[in-house]
Amino acid sequence: MNTPDKDKLNTSMRLLGLHRGEACGAYDAVAADYDGFANLWDRHIAAPALEFYNLLIRQHVRPGALVLDAGAGTGERTLALLRDGRPGAVIGLDASAGMLSVARSKIDDQRVRFLQGDITHLPFDDNIFDVVSCTWVVEILADPHAAVREFVRVIKPDGVVIYTFCSLPEGVVGDMLQNLIARVSSEHSPLTHLLHETERPFHHCDRSRLVQFAGGLTTVAMVAKCCPITDVFVPCALAI
Repeated sequence: MNTPDKDKLNTSMRLLGLHRGEACGAYDAVAADYDGFANLWDRHIAAPALEFYNLLIRQHVRPGALVLDAGAGTGERTLALLRDGRPGAVIGLDASAGMLSVARSKIDDQRVRFLQGDITHLPFDDNIFDVVSCTWVVEILADPHAAVREFVRVIKPDGVVIYTFCSLPEGVVGDMLQNLIARVSSEHSPLTHLLHETERPFHHCDRSRLVQFAGGLTTVAMVAKCCPITDVFVPCALAI
C-alpha cells in the first residue's frame, strides 16, 4: 500500500474514533473525500465482516421491503442494499448534511429518499420497517444503546436490525491500529492471517446473530423485536 493510501486508512480509523459531539462537523468537512477513506477501510480491514453483512442483507431484504439505512453517510451502503437486497423503498438517514449531499448526487433511484436526522431519536413511528441497516456508526455515539433501541422500536414484529461496529478496549487502540496498518501495507503479510471470525449466541430466537472478526475488531450483529439490548452490543470506545 502506498503512503497516500496509508494516510487515508489512518483517517478512516480516526473518523471511527470520533465522539458524538465532534462527529457531525468532522464528517461534513471530509464528505467530498470520504468514499476514498471508507473504501480502504472496507477492503483492507472490514471485508470479512461486510461479506457476512451482505449475506444477511440478501437473506432478509425481501421483495418490496421497507428498509432504513441508519447513518447512511455518502450512500455507499444504500447502493449495497439496492444491489444485494430487493427493497421496495430505502430511507437513508444521517446527521451530516455534507455526507447526504454526496449521497443524493450519486444515487438517482425512485426507491431511495435521504433525510437528515439523529439515529438515537428516529423520526418514525413504531413497527414500520422490515429491516434497519447500520454500518460503522454506533461506535461514535455517546449512547450506542439508544440507537439500537430505536432501531428495534421501528422494525415490524417480524423485522430485523442488521448492524456492524468496530470495537477496541481503550489503551491498546494506538498499538493495534498501527499493527493493522503495517499488516495491510505489506504484500507479504496476507490479511487472512488476521481476519478470523468467531460466532456466539445472542438470544434464543432464530433471528439473532453475533459474529466477530479480527479478534473482535469488527462485529456484525442481527437482532429482532424480542431481543434484549444488553452490554454485549455496545462497542468499546475507540480512543484514537
